[in-house]
Amino acid sequence: MDQGFDDMPADEHEPDYKTRRAPRLAIDCAASLQPQNLYNIEVRIRDVSTLGFMAECEEPVRIGSYVSLAVPGVGAVHAQVRWQIGVRMGGMFLDPISLVRCEWVGVKAAPASAAA
Repeated sequence: MDQGFDDMPADEHEPDYKTRRAPRLAIDCAASLQPQNLYNIEVRIRDVSTLGFMAECEEPVRIGSYVSLAVPGVGAVHAQVRWQIGVRMGGMFLDPISLVRCEWVGVKAAPASAAA
């Protein structure tokens, strides 16, 4: 008896991957992370979205813990650590942020030319 997937539609035997809910923007910026109002940890933010971030962090941060991330142009943003593998960690913002105000992803305006 053939147990193949030939008679199943192609999408039925695809893995159940979750798609990202918000597009991420690749960045490379230093930031300060404060776990549960204890102390500051210097991290490198590698990507950011309106819903979260991925960073490199030399210190272990407890998965599930709440942290505060200093986001230039936005201020302190509260997040929950969702994962950490090696030096990389991911956090989910408790409230979405606006990337329009975020200086990490903003486009610097060209200086106004002097009027003649």
